Amino acid sequence: MTTSADIRAKFVEALKGSTDAGDLVFSPFDWPTMGGAYPCVLVRAPKERKESHGPFQPGYDVYATLQVIARTVSPALIGDEGSVVALAAAERLKAQIEVALINNPLIWNSADGGALIEQFVSIDSEISSSSEGEMPTAELVMHIEVKFYQGPEDFFPIPTVPINEVQIAVAVADGTPQPGIIINPQQ
Repeated sequence: MTTSADIRAKFVEALKGSTDAGDLVFSPFDWPTMGGAYPCVLVRAPKERKESHGPFQPGYDVYATLQVIARTVSPALIGDEGSVVALAAAERLKAQIEVALINNPLIWNSADGGALIEQFVSIDSEISSSSEGEMPTAELVMHIEVKFYQGPEDFFPIPTVPINEVQIAVAVADGTPQPGIIINPQQ
């Protein structure tokens, strides 16, 4: 079963080494806060929505929103030039992130050769910068919605009873049953 956590892990794997952040790509609970850890990319999957295929069909189109946050810093420069440098670095990271993710076979295909996702539904991006403090910063926040499928095989297994024997009887025109065939699938 494909899950939002699977997609998040694939995003992290695809982004490591593919942007100016290098291997500084993190997932929740290990986000850096040190000054030397920039630029960095943070990935999490905070939202998921399932849309049913209809009544009595335990199949869903799943829409997972993955949040990719890229943070950059610059030394303070004359005027507001430090913010300009940090902003330009965030804009460059945005393009690199899109190139690293969109159309990447690692994201689209599962290890067994099947489809992991069906599409990138939307990408919303917002960049902000600040020149407050000693180090001007910029932050890119991307919300990337992907669609994938979860079907009946991914949920509660329906208990089955193995068939040990099948008896087939044939009725002739007068309605009298005739001996049939007994099939034992274990033989």
